[in-house]
Amino acid sequence: MAIPTMAEFIDRFPELEVHSLGQLEQALAAAGRRCPESVWADLQFDGAGFYAAHLIASRVREVGAQVGQPVQSAGSGLLSTHYGQQFDELSQCLPCTSGFSI
Repeated sequence: MAIPTMAEFIDRFPELEVHSLGQLEQALAAAGRRCPESVWADLQFDGAGFYAAHLIASRVREVGAQVGQPVQSAGSGLLSTHYGQQFDELSQCLPCTSGFSI
């Protein structure tokens, strides 16, 4: 699998197309680092997409808070956005790779 291309990302998350190309590219690059294929395997495409969308949504929330707009949050960290919640749920499907055995 692979991380989504820009076109695939926009197709999946059209509501985020209003953001700059640079912001989208940075979010996808960060998502690629966060979701290595060696760990995520067949879930990498979905995981990277949700993580990139979460990063963008989080940034929008931060900017809104800085300019004094009321900010509602469902939680903190990944749980603060719907995309992060989806990423978190998907990450729970990953096999345990801690390297420890009992």
